[in-house]
Amino acid sequence: MLTKLQKADKDTNKLIDEYKDFLFSIGIRTSRERAWEIFQQAHKLPYTMLIKANPEISYQGAGRHITHSQGNQLLVIKNIGKFEIKGVSDKKDNEKSAAIKFIPSNDVKAMLEEVRVVDKTKEKE
Repeated sequence: MLTKLQKADKDTNKLIDEYKDFLFSIGIRTSRERAWEIFQQAHKLPYTMLIKANPEISYQGAGRHITHSQGNQLLVIKNIGKFEIKGVSDKKDNEKSAAIKFIPSNDVKAMLEEVRVVDKTKEKE
């Protein structure tokens, strides 16, 4: 089912245009709506795979890393990054729930070197 997007979704519309242009650059001609559906499904796929592989997980404890025995709770995708599904607890009521953490690949992290950070607090002095 294709979804019509509103003009108010400016960032989403900009992303769709970029994605549609990318698809066209690799020889795939498609509509904006279909490009949006493809992007959504491609983006959600790693999360869906990880959740399907882990219908039940154990609570590891606060700040604990995923061990070898919990390997199915980890999904590493070359040139994309690492997805982890963990059992976490809420500090207030100590209720346990599942959470997914994404750690981007090193080449994505390297893109951050292009970002200049300005300390606005020092400018006021």
